[in-house]
Amino acid sequence: MHEHQAMLYYQQQMKCICQRPGLHAPALVASYIEAGLNAARYYEKSKSILLQELYLRRTFHEIINKMCDSLIHCAIRKQCSEQLYKPLLALKRFYRTHNGNEKYLILEREARILSHEFNPF
Repeated sequence: MHEHQAMLYYQQQMKCICQRPGLHAPALVASYIEAGLNAARYYEKSKSILLQELYLRRTFHEIINKMCDSLIHCAIRKQCSEQLYKPLLALKRFYRTHNGNEKYLILEREARILSHEFNPF
């Protein structure tokens, strides 16, 4: 699947050391999030709710993990922190549609705690 391959590619790119992190980090993180959301949209259209939730949660947790990893360049960590709202809003929309507000509130609380604890700035 094209979206899955794109997610793996961007995931590997975020582990690498960027030559110009100030220029590449915003586009890199945004591209990874977009690939994850596209994969979730694909499974939404094919009525596969579990796979849609999987890709939304996977994108969210990968961004959280990169934000908290001190071995990742600071520019990428900052962009992960600034763009965390994208997968979080997609999860909010998903859980409101599928009556899972308590799951969303747990994820929101986790994001809030980790963003304060591991804020790189």
